[in-house]
Amino acid sequence: MTFGDAARRRPQSIERDFDALFRYMRPKRFRNGEDTGGEPADYIYAYHPEQELEVARRIPLLVNRLQGMDPVDADDAAPAVLVIDLYELAMQVMKDDDVFDAAVEQESDMHGDEDEGIDGDEFYQALVGMLDPDGDGLKDALKERYRRAKAHDEADLVFVTGVGRVYPYIRAHALLASLQEIMPEHTPVVLFFPGTYEKTASTVSVMRLFDRLEADNYYRAFSLNTAIQEGADA
Repeated sequence: MTFGDAARRRPQSIERDFDALFRYMRPKRFRNGEDTGGEPADYIYAYHPEQELEVARRIPLLVNRLQGMDPVDADDAAPAVLVIDLYELAMQVMKDDDVFDAAVEQESDMHGDEDEGIDGDEFYQALVGMLDPDGDGLKDALKERYRRAKAHDEADLVFVTGVGRVYPYIRAHALLASLQEIMPEHTPVVLFFPGTYEKTASTVSVMRLFDRLEADNYYRAFSLNTAIQEGADA
């Protein structure tokens, strides 16, 4: 499937997909990372950008369903799900650095001439520097959020949301690479991605945010769309 085809594909049934996601995540082997072949348990669920509100409504329902489920395996328990909203986390990083109010007040003055692009946009450059997944600010915030949740046994699964709201300041492929340094490899991390993730057998797998923007190369995450489709076809 080409990206042109992807942009024209019919919107999927979010209700059906989330039922399938629940069934896929329910077994203990998923939460133990037993199906990754030794790779980090990173997953992407891609959906049409137009379905953002429906997906946002479904995520807490999926969380509640998983946390209240009857375990499949005799030695299992319902998982605790840590939800990390990137937009809320970014706001918290800015507030912790005492720059949030100043950023709001100065934003209009810091944007450069449109002809200069992002290189001349001081606001963009400032936020990218602060929210870079490889930098200390965002990475430390992610570490602390996970540490607190894990200490209270509240991070058997990690859902990452808000990808579209933090673009272009946080790029999803860079975030996933950073999360691999923070989360234990066996802890499943699920990124909810408004766009297309085309997973292939080689290193040309790519992510295209909003089905419109230039694609970012990323190949280590598993496609949940493919997994639930294969489950439906089985």
